[in-house]
Amino acid sequence: MRARHRRSAGSGPRILLVLVLLVVSIILFNRQIRPVMESETVNAAKVRAVGVINSVVLNEIDHDSVSYDSLVHIDRDADGRVLSVTSDVMKMNAFKAKTILDIQKQLDGEEDSSVKIPIGTLIGGNLFHGLGPALSLKVTLAGNVQADFKSTFESAGVNQTRHRIYLSVGTSVYSFLPGINSTTDISTDVLVAETVIVGEVPQVLVSTK
Repeated sequence: MRARHRRSAGSGPRILLVLVLLVVSIILFNRQIRPVMESETVNAAKVRAVGVINSVVLNEIDHDSVSYDSLVHIDRDADGRVLSVTSDVMKMNAFKAKTILDIQKQLDGEEDSSVKIPIGTLIGGNLFHGLGPALSLKVTLAGNVQADFKSTFESAGVNQTRHRIYLSVGTSVYSFLPGINSTTDISTDVLVAETVIVGEVPQVLVSTK
């Protein structure tokens, strides 16, 4: 009877110790490990998504032989002065729609990738950063893509203006991990065409054709 009583009395502190360790582990995970895991997976998602966006846009530019002259027309008077800078909205919208569709397909078709995080990095601190065996985490991408054109005009010398046309692409990327779901808004500008306009560019620019 006494032996049983001793065993029963000894099991209480052990159970309490296990519960304390469990609570400490949960707190450590939520305060230290979880933010690092989320940060690493978000960064991986950003790199992959931006890579896909840039690759698709540049491929479409090459495939459709997109150039500045195919998107914009500059009207001049008899003396060569710039009267208007006119964009071909139909061509630009067609290019934008096709690019959005291809980016969406690429993102939806991306296979899961692994992000390897050393245990020392998860623990935190400069002393252990990058040390220890790596924990492999899977990242899945999916997102809704939006895009629009934007132009910039800047001086390129005496009476010269550099006109750049960008396709600004944005998407919300979702990275899924067991117990961790992160949403990241990504926006990147890809240069589509540019030229140097010789002559004074009028303040009012026509944006349709």
